Amino acid sequence: MKMYKLTSYWHRLLYLVLIVGVLPSCGTTAPDPLIIPTPELPNGSEKESFIETPALKKIKGNSIQIDPEILYQQQISPEMLVADLRMANVRSVHFFIVGNWDGSKNDQLLKPAYLQALKAEKIAVWFMLLGNCIYGNSDLPSDWQMEFLKPYPNPGIKFYSFHRPEFVDWQVNRVKRILQNYEVDGIEFAESYFPEWKTLNGNGFYGDVSAFARKKFTEKYIGAGLATVSFDYIVKNPAIYSKWMDFRAEAILSFNKQIKKAIKEVNADVLYAIWGMGIRQGTIAEIREHFGLDMPALAKEVQPDVMVLQTAAQDWLDPKLPYNYLQDYAPFAKAIQAANPKVALSIQADIVSLSYSNPSVEKRYPIWWLSFFDLALQSGYYSNVAYEYAFSKKEGIWPTNNIDNPVSRKLYRDPSLQSAVISDAIAPLALIKELDAHWKMVYTEKGLGWFYIN
Repeated sequence: MKMYKLTSYWHRLLYLVLIVGVLPSCGTTAPDPLIIPTPELPNGSEKESFIETPALKKIKGNSIQIDPEILYQQQISPEMLVADLRMANVRSVHFFIVGNWDGSKNDQLLKPAYLQALKAEKIAVWFMLLGNCIYGNSDLPSDWQMEFLKPYPNPGIKFYSFHRPEFVDWQVNRVKRILQNYEVDGIEFAESYFPEWKTLNGNGFYGDVSAFARKKFTEKYIGAGLATVSFDYIVKNPAIYSKWMDFRAEAILSFNKQIKKAIKEVNADVLYAIWGMGIRQGTIAEIREHFGLDMPALAKEVQPDVMVLQTAAQDWLDPKLPYNYLQDYAPFAKAIQAANPKVALSIQADIVSLSYSNPSVEKRYPIWWLSFFDLALQSGYYSNVAYEYAFSKKEGIWPTNNIDNPVSRKLYRDPSLQSAVISDAIAPLALIKELDAHWKMVYTEKGLGWFYIN
């Protein structure tokens, strides 16, 4: 059994430690409220320009990221996978591929039995790739790599630059090859940004500051034939630094335009999702400055089918993060939809990495992440997604069973016969919590609620 993927997982955690500082050592989450608050719509109350296409309908609702290597290591069968997804009302999955794969047919990486089982269950499939890095071994030319202010200490992750046209071409050809070899509903690139949040004056994990990038910047923004400027010169001159921010944002914009064009030329029905970033203490302008992610421009100029707000590590590493933190991301969602009302919005949470890496931290049990899923959809997001299924199984935070007699019953918002009724008759998908002999919290196609069993 290969251990490559587990190794790459720890590379990811080291990456996050370097970004944020140290992992929290203790703490517990706040008690989960059982009443979902009335949400503020991130996209307003009207969506006149939004058109729900047949391709989009396939991915509406709950979704989950799946690391295929961990899926196989956990010996989860295709039948078990489908049954588990059904318990959380998952309508699409995101196979998260972080290693050096060029898109060629690979039945060991993506085993046909799993793809067939998902198709039979009418669960849509995304292929999710990384935009700025490759975990593990990579045979790509080293001169395509980003350079940081300080050397990155972990050789297990290699970061590549959007300023390198050869790297962008490699990603474009990778996508075309995938579409030639696989039937897929959507393609997306997570972490298509320049590192990293407020590291410019911190740990130095900031790029790309290579001579290649600075020469390209000098020629385009300062003057052809001039000596390549130093990064110290760039950052200490406000007008030049402003142009540098434009330079980074335009590189990411160009990358996404080329990827979308490649997808739609091969198959116009395949969805393309752009991943942005959400952070509670951040603004649209700060995200553009530190990540190079100009989310309104990406929504308007690229016109993706879907735009995903990824939860920043600075948020999911908070051991007391409440599930309704997504309400703090409303300004980002509003800005995106103001730029492009036609885009379908999704939002991502990390439900397992923190507790997996730190056993002293309270786990994000199903009541937490299913509440997040429900609130996201009630808040106007078209879809949602969480990291990650196989690790959640390993951590024991995936639903495991249903009630003994899973017939349709009245679904209450709270465990009281005087509570609001969500549905007069609905079948349970999973048992989430038992209050006593009569009241059972269940998950349904209408979300979380309570059954009274006499």
